[in-house]
Amino acid sequence: MPRFRKLEPNEVHVGRGAIASIQRAQFMEAIKDAQAGRIDLEEGDNPAVVKRRLREAAQELGFKVRSSWADEAQTTLFWKRTGI
Repeated sequence: MPRFRKLEPNEVHVGRGAIASIQRAQFMEAIKDAQAGRIDLEEGDNPAVVKRRLREAAQELGFKVRSSWADEAQTTLFWKRTGI
């Protein structure tokens, strides 16, 4: 017989957005107390996805960010808060 366990809704990520939600949480943890920062991509990271996750994480935290690439290879992304 399967075992059932009660969870809080915020502990459960289902559907197509599950992986994105987990990644966004990592971004949120990294940027929540900062006014600006730098993200260094590792091999295999998709620059468009990193930039989108940054924007989504900031939106979920209740602020906006602006960002730009430091190089043409898009391996370093600078960002800063721009408002509420």
